[in-house]
Amino acid sequence: VFYVLRAGMGVTADVDPTLDALDLERERIEQEYKQAAAAAPAEGGNLDALVADLQSAANLCCSDPGDSAAKLLDDLASVEQSGQVWYIYAPHFDLRCVGEAVASQGTWLKTTCEFSWQIEDDAKIHVAEGVRVPSEGLTYPVDDPDEMGRHEWVDQHRKIWLSNRTFHFLRQRAAQWYIYFPHWQTITGTNGNTSIVAAAGTWLKRSVQMSDKLARDEKVLIPQGSVINVEGEPQPVESPLEKRRHPYVHEHRAVMLSADVRLSQGKTSLYLM
Repeated sequence: VFYVLRAGMGVTADVDPTLDALDLERERIEQEYKQAAAAAPAEGGNLDALVADLQSAANLCCSDPGDSAAKLLDDLASVEQSGQVWYIYAPHFDLRCVGEAVASQGTWLKTTCEFSWQIEDDAKIHVAEGVRVPSEGLTYPVDDPDEMGRHEWVDQHRKIWLSNRTFHFLRQRAAQWYIYFPHWQTITGTNGNTSIVAAAGTWLKRSVQMSDKLARDEKVLIPQGSVINVEGEPQPVESPLEKRRHPYVHEHRAVMLSADVRLSQGKTSLYLM
């Protein structure tokens, strides 16, 4: 069995796979990725050097398959140590392409195979439908003894390796929420802080998609009159993926919730605390 790692993988995590050939859009996404990752610490090993080592191991396969396979496994272990190991529920992703997982519906990256509603917020990352998650190699079945016995659906999970840069980009993307702006009013307090007030019963959403297209754990029902503190003014939707959702995207806004806003996830729904 041969494993392939790809060096220099630019961000493709916000790109609809059907429009992969749009070079300008890909460049824009890559630039967003680099900006988001600029503050991330440079952790782990040098992926380019690792890929070179893997290529050398592959070249040895013709003359000494046993030794090269052992070296390949050692190098794969190095990748695991240099990046971050996460878990995905495989039926929620398109895994046909090596080096990436494309979300076929709203779902989660998790640090454990536990059910998402059982996991703390800092141990999971929401991934909207259509978002592509670059990985450092192949996804593969869960083989961790501590994870194998969690529940009967563990065998449908896969382990995925994220670079630290990919992690920071996805974490930042997941922190952004969306609102249908005609349902809200913006107010600025005397202290300069910004809040949004629900002028009608509405939704706080993890994606610009229509609320009836989102799963119950991807949206929060907001009663009329509710006040939510946000970081800065609501912003027009800039994500290329989100801008293609439907004809009414221009009436939506992106918001970042203030640190004092708390959400609680039940088995099927999110709640504003």
